[in-house]
Amino acid sequence: MKQELKLLLDENIGLKVYRKLQSQGYHVQSVITERRGASDEEVIKVAISRGKVMITMDKDFILGISPKRTDHPE
Repeated sequence: MKQELKLLLDENIGLKVYRKLQSQGYHVQSVITERRGASDEEVIKVAISRGKVMITMDKDFILGISPKRTDHPE
């Protein structure tokens, strides 16, 4: 079964790229149009909750976020 690639573009990925991906048939959303100014943690939560691959040019994206695993007991 083929799964559709779902993308979430960080706000440092311009609208020109967003529109080009849309025109090529990709399922893509942009932080610029939906959550401009959101923290890295908010953006990654959105990506996870929507099953999206996060695309960013931010070299330090999520460095300040500590992972919280809930799939196993500590």
